[in-house]
Amino acid sequence: MRMVLRVALAATVLLAGAAPAAGELAILTNGHRYKVTEWELQHRDNALGAERIRLILEGGGTVTLPLMQVERIVDDEIVDEPPPEPAAEPGFTFDYRPGQTAPATPYGELFLRVGREHELNPDLLAALARAESNYDAGAVSNKGARGLLQLMPATAERFGVSPPELHDPARNVLAAARYLTWLRRRFEDDLPRVLAGYNAGEGAVDAHDGVPPYRETVTFIGRVYGFLGL
Repeated sequence: MRMVLRVALAATVLLAGAAPAAGELAILTNGHRYKVTEWELQHRDNALGAERIRLILEGGGTVTLPLMQVERIVDDEIVDEPPPEPAAEPGFTFDYRPGQTAPATPYGELFLRVGREHELNPDLLAALARAESNYDAGAVSNKGARGLLQLMPATAERFGVSPPELHDPARNVLAAARYLTWLRRRFEDDLPRVLAGYNAGEGAVDAHDGVPPYRETVTFIGRVYGFLGL
């Protein structure tokens, strides 16, 4: 069921996000990066997919561009001593296991169905949904990510889901499953790198040859591991 009322309300407000002192990186779909101190989403004509985002640059000045050109905005705060990459316990597998039951969470049956269709562990989908939105299909972050799995519109569109569909739980989980499948192939089922790619982008993982030392990303991986019982 689409969260029509919540989407309409979200589309009428101006969301502003103040970045921490360490700054943030706005990563565009063309690979370009801006280091920013603040940003704000500007909704236009109450139409999802028509938003623009205004970036306040660390060195002064601003840049305003369509939100669809932004792959993600990530915390640029570096941990002092990045912990070693965690290793998944032997009991974890990315794959759906025949006979696996639905996670005992909201949308558990949806996670099970999509996981089965994409040969993906539904427990991973459930853990990500808990970490990203606490199972809130109507969630809109101050960075523009939406829905259960908090996908940016540009990322969802890469995997066949349009921005207006992101508050439909089934379409949101579908886009996330397709993205996770793509990430696990790219990073050869390396769970920490897959999770880091989901949070900070595959480009950041490539640039750091592993989990990038962003505090936000390291914390995110730890939370998902905890929800998976690893």
